[in-house]
Amino acid sequence: MNNYQSLNNCCNYQSINWALINTCNYTCKYCHSDLNSGSIKAPPYEVAVNFIKLLLERSNISMLTPYFEFGGGEVTLLRYFPDIIKLIHDRQGLVNIVSNGSKSLQWWNKNAHFLHGVSLSFHINDIKSESHFIEVSKVLEASQNTRFHVNIMMVPERFDDCLAFANRLKQEVRCSIALQPLFEGFGHGGITKKYPYTSEQEQIMKDFRGRPELKTLPPSMAELEVHYLDGTTQNLSTFDLIANDQTNFVGWDCYAGIDSLVVTFSGDIYRSWCMQDGPIGSIYDENIELPTHPTKCRTKICQCGVDLSAKKVNTRLIANKEKQIEVTQL
Repeated sequence: MNNYQSLNNCCNYQSINWALINTCNYTCKYCHSDLNSGSIKAPPYEVAVNFIKLLLERSNISMLTPYFEFGGGEVTLLRYFPDIIKLIHDRQGLVNIVSNGSKSLQWWNKNAHFLHGVSLSFHINDIKSESHFIEVSKVLEASQNTRFHVNIMMVPERFDDCLAFANRLKQEVRCSIALQPLFEGFGHGGITKKYPYTSEQEQIMKDFRGRPELKTLPPSMAELEVHYLDGTTQNLSTFDLIANDQTNFVGWDCYAGIDSLVVTFSGDIYRSWCMQDGPIGSIYDENIELPTHPTKCRTKICQCGVDLSAKKVNTRLIANKEKQIEVTQL
């Protein structure tokens, strides 16, 4: 990334990534217990609604489109979840969810049209029915206002089985598909290193794609506009950066906290999931002061999609370029 000058999301979104519930009906070994133990109570309905309304109002003032991404845990297990996604939808906000797809087909048929985006995660060691996963995928494929993506969590010892399912899904459903490499430390405030894969497996994960959806949809949060030092630009996805190990932005100006926020299971608000700089408030606070200036990145691996989608500027590279121009002019 030596010639990357800056990158930013392609859309005019105010992104809120919210870990709403840490209860899950799966217990994947690569997920920390913080993500699935049910140790933290979900916020009361009134607290969640009040915080959502506050963010909707602030997004309107900033002339940004509020974009809520809810994850967990398994958010579809939350009793009042259909009510809050309908609220956001009715107030012209957008909702994206991360789910394992285990809810009934009836649930998905009833609620799919409230969802701007769905990212299903396929967990080969915990899934109860591959056929059910594909039937849910077909419901989401048919929802014309829903962007649909699938992450196949690539367990190294079952790599071939994961790849076989990815190929089956690609044949039966039109959606984007990513063979997602796994990282140690996921879900516990900091990624350490990638699980071991062979060079052949690494290449397969980089090259695999699904089939394009036949829908007219705006760009997703995962689509980035990359600006190079020579003045050219290129569109890349957050997955492109992850797959090619281009996720080290140490020393860059990061705008997480300005054009994006994250909320933990306990209701604490951070700039990003790397959690550098500490919490900036809580959904339970009466008055919440949000950052107005970027922070200097100190995190060597920026692995989470919402963190990667926040604007980043390589100020050191820009400064060197300006010095070179000054020298040339002299």
